[in-house]
Amino acid sequence: MAEKEHRPLAPASIRPSSDDQEAALYLKKIHNKKYIKCCGCILALLLIQIIVVVILIFTVFKVKNPIITMNSVTVDKLELINGTTIPKSGSNMTLTVDVSIKNPNVASFKYPNTTTTIYYHGTVIGEARGPPGQK
Repeated sequence: MAEKEHRPLAPASIRPSSDDQEAALYLKKIHNKKYIKCCGCILALLLIQIIVVVILIFTVFKVKNPIITMNSVTVDKLELINGTTIPKSGSNMTLTVDVSIKNPNVASFKYPNTTTTIYYHGTVIGEARGPPGQK
């Protein structure tokens, strides 16, 4: 047989070169930097929102007690001893009281039935019930 010609293999049409590897590495670094910047921006916005909410909670939305004002008191059915300002012992009297409730809070609140107790020298001498309401 005749000696066959041996041809060397044809070179690959695409050879990895160091420039291609450097370009791929550079693109990966840019992608990582963009990812880190995006995560950093999202984290910064989240922190700003948390700070704003905390500031609002401790200033504007701080729960304050309602302001209760007694506008007038009227005494009815009071029996006095003749010619004096001393009430008869064991007598009953009726107090009519006009009360205002002011809500200094931003949000409204509801309250159930109320009970008002009247003390005299630490002893309960009267009690009144009030209707529920919303302020």
